[in-house]
Amino acid sequence: MKRGLLVAFAAVTLLTGSRARAQGVGEACAASYEHAQQLVRDRALMRARAELRVCVSSCPAALAGDCQSWSEQVERDMPSVALSATSAEGGSPGRVRVLLDGAPLVEALPKDPIEVDPGRHTLTFEDAAGTRVATVVTVSPGDKALPIAVRFPAAATSRAAAGGGAPVRQRWPLVLAGAGVVGLGVGAFLGIKGHIDRSELRSRCAPGCTADEVEAIDLAWKVGAISAGVGLLAASAGALLYFQLDPVAPAAPVAGFSFSPEGPALSLRGSF
Repeated sequence: MKRGLLVAFAAVTLLTGSRARAQGVGEACAASYEHAQQLVRDRALMRARAELRVCVSSCPAALAGDCQSWSEQVERDMPSVALSATSAEGGSPGRVRVLLDGAPLVEALPKDPIEVDPGRHTLTFEDAAGTRVATVVTVSPGDKALPIAVRFPAAATSRAAAGGGAPVRQRWPLVLAGAGVVGLGVGAFLGIKGHIDRSELRSRCAPGCTADEVEAIDLAWKVGAISAGVGLLAASAGALLYFQLDPVAPAAPVAGFSFSPEGPALSLRGSF
């Protein structure tokens, strides 16, 4: 593309006037003339436009004419997008910033279209609360004011965040109640085991059983009683807190657990 003319111009400028100044002008012209063409081929129109302005201002008339012609084509091909966003209710989402392919584009939605290079882009809209909505668009050369609209989702409720189950505020009482049930279960197991071992010991060696055998049964009962007691407290507290946090729930049932020489006992009462 008139490369011979470009070389000739550089040679002439080196031989006339101030050589240092002429060399600088020639190098700027040559660089912008060639770089602008490459940018246009790469569809980097924003950068191509800047290089073409340098070419028009630094090159002689013949080369500047080429750059002017390419510049006019770039302006015709330069696409733009019209950005808009709404809240989940269809109203204004407030201040929204937009990122283009991860880089900041605008800090607030503009009224006028925004110019972008043609190609495939990811536009990310972010509201003041930090909620982001991303959309992938393909912008073609010549697209003018291409509408890009997004809608922000509704704020996640605690029930939705919990996967449709109990609200987040009710999770920890359920965990506490669950731990209490485990404690009750351990206590019941040890109590039943101690009762079975005691019966077996009576039939096998009473009243001449060893102290170690008797103490093993007593230890199992004591550990079971402690586990059941702690479990009962935790389960009762968790159930009470759960039903207090949910005003529409029925009254919490009350569980009881006890030991006796005749065996363990579990009771449950309440309204349903």
